[in-house]
Amino acid sequence: MHYRTHDLDEAIHAVGAVYCPHELHLDRRAKALDTRLSATEARPLALVQLAYGARVEVDAGEFPGLFLFMRCTAGEGTVSQGNRSATWRAGTTIPVSAGRPTRFDFGASFEQITFRPDTATLEACCASLVGRPLDDGLKFDPVPFTPALERSWSGVWDLVDTLPAALPAPAYRSLEQFVLMSLLHGHPHNYTGWMRGERPASRPARLAGLAEALIHDRIADLSLTVSDIASSLGVGVRALQLAFQAHRGMTPTAYLRRIRLAQVRERLLDGADDDTVTDIAFAHGFFHLSRLAQQYKAQFGEAPSDTLRARHRRTA
Repeated sequence: MHYRTHDLDEAIHAVGAVYCPHELHLDRRAKALDTRLSATEARPLALVQLAYGARVEVDAGEFPGLFLFMRCTAGEGTVSQGNRSATWRAGTTIPVSAGRPTRFDFGASFEQITFRPDTATLEACCASLVGRPLDDGLKFDPVPFTPALERSWSGVWDLVDTLPAALPAPAYRSLEQFVLMSLLHGHPHNYTGWMRGERPASRPARLAGLAEALIHDRIADLSLTVSDIASSLGVGVRALQLAFQAHRGMTPTAYLRRIRLAQVRERLLDGADDDTVTDIAFAHGFFHLSRLAQQYKAQFGEAPSDTLRARHRRTA
C-alpha cells in the first residue's frame, strides 16, 4: 500500500489504520503537510515507511497492542513513553512498546522505516526465553540501539531486501524467529534479567525487600514508578504487586507514597522557618494539595498545616 496526502484528517485516518488511533497536530509554523505512507505485509517482514513533510506532534495514547522498531532514515525526532524520552537521528533505531503513554515529535525532514512485529508472536518468543508465561506485558527500554545491535539490524534490512516477497511458510517462520530473538537478546527490556538467569527470589518477602531497598535508594527521583522498580528487579508489575500484598499488606504504590509522606512530615517538623506546605509538597512530588492533605491525615492523624503550626509554636 502506497499513500500520499496533504490533508490532515486523511493522514490521521491512513496512519491510524496502519498503526493505532492517535491525535496528530501540525506545527503552527508549518506551511503544509505532505504525508507519504508505504506499508506492506507481502514481504517477509511487516514494514512501514512514513514521512509527514512537516513538523508534527503525535499523541498515540496508551499505544495499545503495538510494538514498533522505528529507524530514522532522515531528519530528527523524539519519542516519550511514560517518563522516558529518546531522540532519533539518521541511522538510529528506537523500540516503542505497547501499553505506555506515548508521544512523538517528528521534525519536518524526519523519515522512518519501521518493523512492526506481531505482538502475540513477540511476547511468545520472550516467554519461551524466560521459561514461563509473562505475568506483565513486555516493555523494551525506549532508548536507541547500541552500535553493535544497529549494525546487526542494518544486516537484517539488507537481507530482507534480497529476499523474494513470498517465502515458503517454514522459511518465513525461521526468519521471523531469528529477528525477534535478535531483538530480545540485543536490546534491554523488563525480562532481560530473567533471560540472563538473574532470577529474583521467588519468596514474596525477599522480592518485596529488594523493592523496598531500591525505593529507599532512589526516593529522591520523583519520576520513580512501580514499572521502573519492577523493571530494575527483572519482574513484572503484577508479580511485584502480589509480593508486596503478601508481605506488606499494601501495594508498592502505597508503600512508595508512605515513604514520601514520611519525608514530608520530617520536613514539616524540622525544615526551614519560611517553608510552606506547598513548597514542601511540591519538593516531594505531591502536586495535588487536597489529595496530599487527605493522605497525610490518614497516615498521621492530622493535616500538614497542623504539623507545621505545631512546629512554629514549639520554636516561637
